[in-house]
Amino acid sequence: MSTSYVRWSDVEDTPAADPIHEPWPGGTVAQMATLGIRVAMIKESFTCGMPTEHEAKTLKIGSGVPVLRYTRRHITQDGRVVEVASPIVRRGDTTVVEFDIPLSG
Repeated sequence: MSTSYVRWSDVEDTPAADPIHEPWPGGTVAQMATLGIRVAMIKESFTCGMPTEHEAKTLKIGSGVPVLRYTRRHITQDGRVVEVASPIVRRGDTTVVEFDIPLSG
């Protein structure tokens, strides 16, 4: 489950404004690139908890199965947020979240 928001001023009068083109081949980074927008960073924030009635029904899970909710932001080099997906909701008992944290020597 997710809802994606983009700036209307970025997508107005382009194929990116029409949801019929979703999912976009190559995802949001490719979609923004077709508009001349270079995504430099993706930032995600996570929470977890028990599902709402709507989440449980949509995900076809029981009310006792936790869900992972997160917000994903696509950000340009100058810090401009060009897309927000929120909330992204996945069942928490089978979702794996993996991070790589490079450390400088």
